[in-house]
Amino acid sequence: MSRRKKKLLWLLLAAILLPTTAMANGASEAFTRTTLLLIVMITLADLCGFLFERLGMAEILGEIYAGIVLGNLALVGIDWNVSELLRDSEFMAYSSELALVLLLFLVGLESDISSLLRVGKNAAMVAVGGVVLPIVLGVGASAALGFATGLEGWFVGAMLAATSVGITAKVLGENGLVKTPSAQVILGAAVIDDVLGILLLAVLASVVVSGEVAPLDLVWIIAKALLFFVGALLIGRRLMPAMVHVVSLSKHSSFWTGFALCLALSFAQIAAFAGLAPLIGAFVAGLILDDMDFRVGDALQKHKLEELVQPISDIMITIFFVGIGAMVQLEALLNPQILLIILVLTTVAVISKGSVGFIVRGSGYDRLGIGYGMIPRGEVGLVFAAFAAANGVFCGETYTALVMVVLLTTVIGPLLLKPRLAYF
Repeated sequence: MSRRKKKLLWLLLAAILLPTTAMANGASEAFTRTTLLLIVMITLADLCGFLFERLGMAEILGEIYAGIVLGNLALVGIDWNVSELLRDSEFMAYSSELALVLLLFLVGLESDISSLLRVGKNAAMVAVGGVVLPIVLGVGASAALGFATGLEGWFVGAMLAATSVGITAKVLGENGLVKTPSAQVILGAAVIDDVLGILLLAVLASVVVSGEVAPLDLVWIIAKALLFFVGALLIGRRLMPAMVHVVSLSKHSSFWTGFALCLALSFAQIAAFAGLAPLIGAFVAGLILDDMDFRVGDALQKHKLEELVQPISDIMITIFFVGIGAMVQLEALLNPQILLIILVLTTVAVISKGSVGFIVRGSGYDRLGIGYGMIPRGEVGLVFAAFAAANGVFCGETYTALVMVVLLTTVIGPLLLKPRLAYF
């Protein structure tokens, strides 16, 4: 029996047994409510994720779809407000915040600084174009539609600038094309996109937290974000080898898991003390650890650090994506204005990323395929939307529209890319 099937079997068994056990032991109402919610969320997310993978789509789409279903049960007469339960539960609220920290920590681990420095002129140009063009067009389209102006418009533009390297990399990997010139440009540009996007999020998040929007204050926020990035990387790279050596004295993989989790949380808290979003610190923690050599048991890098953190991150990130879907208001899709916003922003998202491949210079590249590979927004775009919604930047209808745009680009990108793979 496969690992996923075993997991589903245990979850279904827990769904039957846990409620009875909880009530038999006189468990509190809050405990029972949270336990039942967790069981339903994780079970439905795994089932939907499995189904979407079988259909050739990203697993996170299934998890978000599970959240959309749970968050809109009232439409079919079931009086169970999952969105309200998620907001009212301190455990669920903290789980979502922890998921963001873990998600950005993993993004940092996957972002190789050495590779970024060697990525080449073409990938760098595609990355910069893939950030600037969506921001300009996104801010302009939002203002023209009259639904997002000022800081809200900037969040829309920033969300459209994100690229999901994981989704495109999976398509390229399945077809054995990761080492081709066009694929290298896509992957290099997508990683730079992530770094630029996180820097932009650091600035926007600081504006939200501090409420400062004056020009001099904005310059200070940008300087503070850059100083945090550079300072943390320089200090971390000097201290980390010694810390890694000490941790390596233990032969237990759980020691490494705990170390990685505490490092991500520590940097997240330092970022918060510096007036930045905690998830920025987690991203930097991942960058610092990215190319460190470490021992797990007797073998050097027997397990990658990502694999050791995976058991925790899998559950937390699933809760996060289900929560994102649960906040989507399907009744908003009955509003013609919201449908127009989704159509316009999806068009902007596809065109702005799809055209950046033509920036590439030289022969041997499939420029159209490179552009298509940059289209999926995926998890990074959802981080922007979730942060803005949690901090009151987006209203419910705007949030719903933007999540739908991310979902559509995540489906459209691979559909457009696959026919172009023959030219890679």
